[in-house]
Amino acid sequence: NRAKAGQVVGNFNNLIMLRVRETATAELLTKQLPKVEVYTTSVVSGATDTSDPQGQTAFTSNTQDRITTTSVPLIEPAHVVNLPKGQAFALLEGGNLWKLRMPLPAPDPDESMPADLQALAGYMRQHYVEADEWWENQGLPSLQSDTLPDDLLDDFKRMAGATADEDHAA
Repeated sequence: NRAKAGQVVGNFNNLIMLRVRETATAELLTKQLPKVEVYTTSVVSGATDTSDPQGQTAFTSNTQDRITTTSVPLIEPAHVVNLPKGQAFALLEGGNLWKLRMPLPAPDPDESMPADLQALAGYMRQHYVEADEWWENQGLPSLQSDTLPDDLLDDFKRMAGATADEDHAA
């Protein structure tokens, strides 16, 4: 029933309208909006020759910039009918018009990540090893290169011991 539908729409202070199929539905929004003044500029120029061959002026010219105003609707029903997916017009608080753009849901939340990076991230999650005393080569053997030389290992152990001694002294 058209009267009941009009009553329901009239009871709401906010109206959000996505793309619609019928112009009559779009007019529920567009008829509530004011008309706006649009300024148009035009250039008019002209030239006139003189009929006095004895005069010092052979012709005159002029150029004018004219500004006219035209009253047009803020948006037309066609604008609502032709909205792209994910966009809407919202008439909020009884009269403030907003154009909304909503992101469309994607089928895969990580669609921008290539499949090989996804596999790598999964592998890293499964095989995570803490980095305490990393010089002891505690990681996965398949990912490790040759062991560090003994003199480097001794230096790392000495540095770690010195750091531990400083921590205990403090």
